Amino acid sequence: MVLKAQNLCLRLPEKGPVIFDDISLELNEGETGYVYGPSGSGKTTLGLTLCGYIPLWAGSWKLDGTIELRGKSLVQGSPTSGTDMILDNPYTQLSGLKRTVFQELAFPLECRGVRPKEMSPLIEEYAELLGITLLLSRNIRTLSGGELQRVLIAGSLITKPEFLFLDRPLTEIDMDFRPVLLEILLSRIKESGSAALISEDPWLVDKNSFDHNIFLGKEEDSDPKFIPVKVYQKRKTGSSANSPLLSVESLSFSYETGKQVVSNCSLSLDKGDIALLTGPNGSGKTTLARLIAGILTPGGGTILLNGRSIEGMEEWEIMSTVGLSLQDPGLHLCRKTVAGEIELAGKWGNAPGKFVEILGLDCLLGEHPVELSQAEKKRLGMALACGERRKVLILDEPTQYQDSEGYRRMVEAMTTLTEEGRALIIITHDPRLFRTFPDSEIIHLSKEC
Repeated sequence: MVLKAQNLCLRLPEKGPVIFDDISLELNEGETGYVYGPSGSGKTTLGLTLCGYIPLWAGSWKLDGTIELRGKSLVQGSPTSGTDMILDNPYTQLSGLKRTVFQELAFPLECRGVRPKEMSPLIEEYAELLGITLLLSRNIRTLSGGELQRVLIAGSLITKPEFLFLDRPLTEIDMDFRPVLLEILLSRIKESGSAALISEDPWLVDKNSFDHNIFLGKEEDSDPKFIPVKVYQKRKTGSSANSPLLSVESLSFSYETGKQVVSNCSLSLDKGDIALLTGPNGSGKTTLARLIAGILTPGGGTILLNGRSIEGMEEWEIMSTVGLSLQDPGLHLCRKTVAGEIELAGKWGNAPGKFVEILGLDCLLGEHPVELSQAEKKRLGMALACGERRKVLILDEPTQYQDSEGYRRMVEAMTTLTEEGRALIIITHDPRLFRTFPDSEIIHLSKEC
């Protein structure tokens, strides 16, 4: 037996509400388990607990029950090298000490005293396994979310932990590589004789692929259902002499490496239009978003907003026209409360108005933004992008981390935006959005640039 937990009950803070109660599980060598449940049911916290990480982020807490790793009691606050965890937000898990991908993968080996001459073969093996060999010399800070997730998973597998908890390992990964990655994880765990729990959205995995299923939350939510939403239909505006809201012609861009990230990209969006932007990890989707938002300067081509080239526009003009909801929602946040974030947006003339209520933020106004769940941060980031004057909205993976209710709220907000005559670019790997918006334009970026 690798991991055994009996009658776990956790309160945060010590005299606060119960996060999860009466959790018992056993994982033998080579076994995997699937952890699922609605948003806020304690999946991430269970992972932290099973790895012994609670005191690293909580002030006071009370944990009843026992956890054993290979027959030895696991003490919170004293995690051994036998446990590891992949967090749901890859941007928070970098060492902060290394520059390149190769160095980042070498770091956990250095911490375990692996000899330098033994590191390179291991790093090359796992880089090839995760399809990141070409990234080894890249600056770790320049990776896309999906590329970064692959690096972090490789860095965890390379140390061969006894027990591994993976919190939404597939969310950042492109659709084609998801089944490949899941098969890699399941097979490596079985081959190494370790054990793992994976928490992931039910529309991305088949729970029958795992040896055990652990549900957290209310019993009536144990079989997550797809909540019907209003399906978008493209507006029939007919021909118009007016310029489209957004026009991109033959756009190209290269970073310092010289390789083109965006090549000969063209698109046009008018009032009420939706474009779903998809493609493999690292194909330039987020880069394109930053170009349209004026954060990056194109290497070639043109970007027109309401018929005007952004080259001749001031930064405040672009920001007033284009709203960008970032893939890492934490980058939006700078105030002590959700209400403070919304108030600041209003001072800049970009008040989210009714989208605060539509996105379910009206009951979170007194909360510190950093303490929100990833799903709540995503909805807050979207609300802050929905300024009243903004006509073009770019949403980078907006439905990540959302359960059925969160997804419903997101889609209601998107539909409301189009009804107001705004144009949306939605960067996504979420299969639900392609079903919800079947009449949208689909733009597929390729890495063959």
